[in-house]
Amino acid sequence: MDDYSEESSSSNLSSYYLHLTLSILAIISFWCQSVVTEERLVPALNVLADHYSIPDDVAGATLMAAGASSPELLCTLVSIFVTHSSLGLGTIVGSE
Repeated sequence: MDDYSEESSSSNLSSYYLHLTLSILAIISFWCQSVVTEERLVPALNVLADHYSIPDDVAGATLMAAGASSPELLCTLVSIFVTHSSLGLGTIVGSE
């Protein structure tokens, strides 16, 4: 009976550390995404808006939506043309 309780507490402890590690990794990945967006995506969209003389409100609505959807579009294109699957085609059509 004692072996079972020690095994259970060890399993709970390892599960705790797994959840803690995954939570820390999620926080780090969200921070990295915010840095890349702030440092690279927003200035690039500002250059596009200035070059094509797009008003700020229109540029914010259209270019930011296109920039936010581009990773999902790339994943869908890879799934269609590389793996020959229609994995995410429905989500691209109706997103944003």
